[in-house]
Amino acid sequence: MQISEHLVQTLRHTEGQPLPRVTLGAVSRDGSLHFAKHFGDPSSGDNAETNAVHWIASCTKLVTTIAVLQCVERGQLKLDEDISSILPEWKDPKILTGFDEKNEAQFRPAKSFITLRQLLTHSSGLAYPFMHPLFAKYNEIKKAPLIRQTVRAAFPAFLLFEPGDQWLYGPGLEWAGLMVEAVNGGMKLGEYMQKHIFDPLFITDVTFHLEQREDMRARKAKFWTRVGPELQETESFWPDPVEDDIGGGGIYTTVTELLRLYRGFLQGKLLEPETMAEMVKPQLETRKGLENPEVFDVGDRNATYNTIPSDVPVDFGLGGLLNLAPVPGGRASHSLTWSGYPNCYWWVDVANGVAGVYLSQLAPTGDPKAVELLAEFEKSVYAAVSKSSTILYCSKHKCRRHADT
Repeated sequence: MQISEHLVQTLRHTEGQPLPRVTLGAVSRDGSLHFAKHFGDPSSGDNAETNAVHWIASCTKLVTTIAVLQCVERGQLKLDEDISSILPEWKDPKILTGFDEKNEAQFRPAKSFITLRQLLTHSSGLAYPFMHPLFAKYNEIKKAPLIRQTVRAAFPAFLLFEPGDQWLYGPGLEWAGLMVEAVNGGMKLGEYMQKHIFDPLFITDVTFHLEQREDMRARKAKFWTRVGPELQETESFWPDPVEDDIGGGGIYTTVTELLRLYRGFLQGKLLEPETMAEMVKPQLETRKGLENPEVFDVGDRNATYNTIPSDVPVDFGLGGLLNLAPVPGGRASHSLTWSGYPNCYWWVDVANGVAGVYLSQLAPTGDPKAVELLAEFEKSVYAAVSKSSTILYCSKHKCRRHADT
């Protein structure tokens, strides 16, 4: 396939909204499509190769979801049972309701327990501090930094709303990653992923810990922050080194390895057909909190919905956001998608057997120019798929496992 170099560079160099280097990738299940290309400026000194290492932040969540669902398939975990059988700190969960005159946190008992399905779909009652003012105030009072070395330090065991009552972006996948570790004898999440996800797909350039992979650190893409009309080289806020393998946002990897992951997933090499079918079904008890894109600010809206138009209904699947109608010129209905903080984006279209990824290291999240380029790239991918007459491999989200060819 081809994407217009002129188009990409025009979008990257828009006056007042320049973009740093970006890496675009797409792959098809049957191998008829494989595209990976970087677009950058050699004068910037940034790594201008497709082996550049990116912190993919919340794009990690799909990998953690796959790990969790493998454990479900083995009977080690249950999607709809109380998570406190694995994580005892969540027995009889409590909800933060406010603060007294001495700024002491006030809690009330939750009416129900938390399920693993709710953790995977951001409907458990958990929230990130930047998504909920009470949690933000709690951290302010405690003088707690946003990013910590461990999941338990970063996210104390309390809720912000009743489990199942709404959708709100939170650290469910961080806790789900701890559940994977617990039911596998304390094996670190990264070690589990290497054995059960990465090794079967011959993926090697991936880690939670750059201090253990100095060869990858040497290939790390530069991190940039948009400040007014300019880009400034800055440092990522993600801790390095970090103690936990943080399943909600800790992976470093390359476009090449992500394309191997997405193709292996589409080919049914990681999960059973029934599990894959479940992933692309709407999972939420209520779409409250997700049904109206206009309530989000521009950055959060772009990070959540990326190329999905505001008139396309959405739900949440197991692993990402679901568009419940086709995106014009792009992904089919019931495709999975999510993003990572430094303007990293992916989608997996199970119906058409196509996946795509956009990698950059640009803050803040949900950059409008990045999403504009992502949309153009997605259209190019589907134009190429249409020309190649790729045979659809899935019908009505029922997938068959087959060997690589």
